[in-house]
Amino acid sequence: MKTVYYLLLLVALLSSAACTKPGIDGPSTGGKPQEGIVSGRVVDSQGKPVANAVIVASNTDYYNKTSTGYTDASGNYRFKLPTGIAEGSYTVSGTVTLKYHNKNFEMGLYQEDTRVFSAYDGAVRNFVFRLTGKRAADDDETSRPLGARLEVHPNFNKIDSENLEITLEPVGPLVDGSTGKKLVAMMPQRSDYIEDIPVGMYKISARDKVSGQKLGVAILGSSKAHESSLTTLFEKDQIVGSTLYDLAITVDTFGD
Repeated sequence: MKTVYYLLLLVALLSSAACTKPGIDGPSTGGKPQEGIVSGRVVDSQGKPVANAVIVASNTDYYNKTSTGYTDASGNYRFKLPTGIAEGSYTVSGTVTLKYHNKNFEMGLYQEDTRVFSAYDGAVRNFVFRLTGKRAADDDETSRPLGARLEVHPNFNKIDSENLEITLEPVGPLVDGSTGKKLVAMMPQRSDYIEDIPVGMYKISARDKVSGQKLGVAILGSSKAHESSLTTLFEKDQIVGSTLYDLAITVDTFGD
């Protein structure tokens, strides 16, 4: 009887060791690519693991052919790709969705390695969740950053855009729960956009920096009069699957 007991105990221990963490498809390979497998880790800007991130492997040869995996509590993910005949190549992208002001905010993840890879070779792709900066290591100045975009439309008949100063003061924590900083920016030359603003709720105001004159602000397309400031969230782009956040305002003198 003791022999049978010890055999059963050994089987139980081996079975337990073979089990994988939730969201992980198979044992870890120690960071080495494995045939038919995409794996990696997602951390935040402090190096802490990010759970429940969504990682999507997209086939470059067939439209809308994807495989999906999710990170566990340690920020790890691992899932299989189909390796049949003519499976082609893949790229990987990642997002994490956060609840913020009773809305779901789907945020993009920074990726260091964007190389295309074969399903047969597999790949290890790691991501970082941060609110600003490049979306990928090989992005250039024409690429949209991770942060939000503020589009500004001044009344050019009354306001010199070269003197226009926009102030954004965070109202409460940012989308990731961190404490934001007050942002003061002049309008860029030949551009209507202030780029790479950490997503959050802001109190926005404007003034002529040269004269010191305070200006009125309003949401573009709204029927409200221009006020000394407005408090609002950045809104997600309406394209399905987008992780871009925008806000458009108009700036005018008071009473206009």
